[in-house]
Amino acid sequence: MIVLVLAYHGVIAYIDANMPTRLQERPAYDDCHKIWAARGLYKTREEQNSIIAMQRAFGLGAHGAEVDFHYDIAMNRFIISHDHPKKSADGTYMYPKKGEGLLTLETFLAVLGPGHFFWLDFKNLDKLSREQTRVAIARLLAITDFDTIRERLYIEGSNPLLLSMYTDAGFRTILGIHPLPGSNPLSSIVINGYKIAYYFKNITALAMPYGKRIDDPIYDAAAHTNLKGIPVFVFHTPDDEPTLRRLMAIQEVRVVLVGKDLSINRYAVNACKE
Repeated sequence: MIVLVLAYHGVIAYIDANMPTRLQERPAYDDCHKIWAARGLYKTREEQNSIIAMQRAFGLGAHGAEVDFHYDIAMNRFIISHDHPKKSADGTYMYPKKGEGLLTLETFLAVLGPGHFFWLDFKNLDKLSREQTRVAIARLLAITDFDTIRERLYIEGSNPLLLSMYTDAGFRTILGIHPLPGSNPLSSIVINGYKIAYYFKNITALAMPYGKRIDDPIYDAAAHTNLKGIPVFVFHTPDDEPTLRRLMAIQEVRVVLVGKDLSINRYAVNACKE
């Protein structure tokens, strides 16, 4: 037990000493307009992740948007969808349609890509093998070979091994994590575990929920200290202006999504100096 404790603290000390160099190698979005649109600015559930919902959000000042997608192995296509597909009788997957048909990531980026940032929530990354991941990466490279779109895409997943393959291929990546609230005595240990995964894998940023209570956030002062310097994307943030202003002032907080399953325009709240 003593050896394990010493090893744990030794690894954390090593990471803290070398983190500045590591961070210089993986630059992330760093703009004063931190509040992005979650699935666009939609009026109905069906409009979530749609082109019209994204255009509406961008038209009102959002610099970026979070969008959900799946990779379909049989079609070798990325399909825009939050919900997991249903399997038909012949074994093919059926995705919710956007308008008259399926919305592919290729079409989505062709229409919306220029000038905008996207947080791509990869819903089935964990279900893929390494070989399937290689095929998916080849497809993503093919459909993002225009403009400067790759520099403005952030691919989120919870499997650091598969996710780092995307960073190795030239994409920016976000490791989705679910730490404990600051009030939990084990929160620092869990946060440091994620920090170890971040440091030793080729990952650009971390993403985490704000927490269920305004007064007991996950990304609290202790988490900020433990993750010092690491870019953080925060989602499910309460629609509370003092909370949003506090997050705007934190350098490490790069992107904020307001609300959970809530379409709301708070894009005017930013960290820009007057």
